[in-house]
Amino acid sequence: MGNDTPRTPKNIFTDLSVELTGFDRAELAGTGMIDTYYATLLRMIGEREAGQFLRYADDALTEDGETTPGAGEAFKEAIVDSDRFGPVAAALVKLWYLGRWYPLPAGYRDRFGSTADDVEHVVSGQSHREGLVWVAAGAHPMGAKPPGFGSWGEPPALPL
Repeated sequence: MGNDTPRTPKNIFTDLSVELTGFDRAELAGTGMIDTYYATLLRMIGEREAGQFLRYADDALTEDGETTPGAGEAFKEAIVDSDRFGPVAAALVKLWYLGRWYPLPAGYRDRFGSTADDVEHVVSGQSHREGLVWVAAGAHPMGAKPPGFGSWGEPPALPL
């Protein structure tokens, strides 16, 4: 993202999701789930904690106001390895790949809090169909997005 794109919380969430999933912005946008997953994050940990999470993520992902692709070690240190933000990052990875929210660990909730909505659930009917696990596996979700008639006769396409 260049300087022409504002650093809104949702844009930061998208950049954070790119770093966590390994999929680019266009691929994540193509799922149609950015708004839903952003709202899910706010609902699960509360707006105040989500604001802190996104602020730390933005600091780790940007340098001089520019997004640094593959922020790597700074991001890992600030978010993934953090007692405060690591469990939330792990929950987001599961959300993007599986379309389900898995509750935050009890130790996290005791220390940093969560909301009453922080229970295991499928976020939406679309979230299962759009799970990144299907793309990563070169497969399709059972009962949705069938690959087409006779596709069983061909070897599966491997992801690039």
